[in-house]
Amino acid sequence: MPRIKNIEKDTAVTGNDKVLGTDVSGATKNYLVSDLAAVANAAILGFQTITHSTNTHTIDLNSDANNYNISAQNAVNTLILSNFDVNVGKSGTIVITNPSLTGSLSWAPLQASVYTPGGSSISFNLTANKIAILTYFVATSSKILVNYVGNFGSYPQP
Repeated sequence: MPRIKNIEKDTAVTGNDKVLGTDVSGATKNYLVSDLAAVANAAILGFQTITHSTNTHTIDLNSDANNYNISAQNAVNTLILSNFDVNVGKSGTIVITNPSLTGSLSWAPLQASVYTPGGSSISFNLTANKIAILTYFVATSSKILVNYVGNFGSYPQP
């Protein structure tokens, strides 16, 4: 195998160029630059839909996604952020969509590692079909900073 310093540098990188690497099993593979870009863009820009388990929405921050969709249930909802301790610096957005029936919709308090502006509790909007966002930033291995904005609606038209 030639030494890297002796290999000509590519001055015009294209999507069809290939790089060598290893997959999760440790096997050596070649990858198209365009495929690597697609995976990176999905991690940065893509949304992962979170499926609840008994009204608990667990977001594994160790996933490739940065942004998540949650469909709130007409019950007491719990949001759990896991694996943040190994993802310091990760940030993104959680989009929360309320159900069309909201008679029993509520949210349990967030875990103690979640910090809000002023240390105040979040007053989740509980109106039917409303959309809210919860932005997050993993500040340290034990602190996630969040900001909640709710009650989104269509921009008024003239």
